[in-house]
Amino acid sequence: MRSSPALLIHRHRYAFLFGALLVTVTLGPLLEAVSFGHRLMELLLCASLLAALFPIGQRLQRHVLLVLVLVAQLLRWLASDAGGAVAMAGAVLWGVLATIAAWHAVRFSLSSQRVRTEHLAAALSAYLLLGVCGGVVFAALSAISPSAMAVGGQGTAHGLGIGTAMYFSFVTLATLGYGDITPVSQVARGLATLEAIAGQLYLALLVARLVGLRSTDRSP
Repeated sequence: MRSSPALLIHRHRYAFLFGALLVTVTLGPLLEAVSFGHRLMELLLCASLLAALFPIGQRLQRHVLLVLVLVAQLLRWLASDAGGAVAMAGAVLWGVLATIAAWHAVRFSLSSQRVRTEHLAAALSAYLLLGVCGGVVFAALSAISPSAMAVGGQGTAHGLGIGTAMYFSFVTLATLGYGDITPVSQVARGLATLEAIAGQLYLALLVARLVGLRSTDRSP
């Protein structure tokens, strides 16, 4: 009996989410090179967040989350004209929704002793959500206070673009420390430190446990 497309998506929802997030993260810095890149990046972010929240709850809960995603995205679109307070409100709401999605992905990844590909995809999706969420927050922070971040040792006139902020977020999350973009303000430094610690603890504890369970499951 052939599975319906809806059932196929439901069974592999976290694999699809991981793919969507990976495309968003990869294209982020590249899209800033084209004139329409900013709007397209916002659409990718919105689609990724919707995909992340899709597995959560029943129909009513999903409808509420859908409305909140649209509100968060609308605030982000209006941020350039309405000022820093709107930018931060949109970033905070976006971050809360991404945190909820990441928490549910982690819960799913640990819901079974027999670790399948979908459980690993859920765990990796949560990690990417942390990086994307950090990018949204750093972009909003630099839009409110352009002097909070420095590029090549120089302050920015208009803050970081979302693609550049996402690049910095993942460099921080993975503790690569390139040094081309640096946090200057105390708030930015505190957020960068928190993200670096969260990224290392996540990889060391959760993903290592999942890989260990999968190896045990495959052992004779």
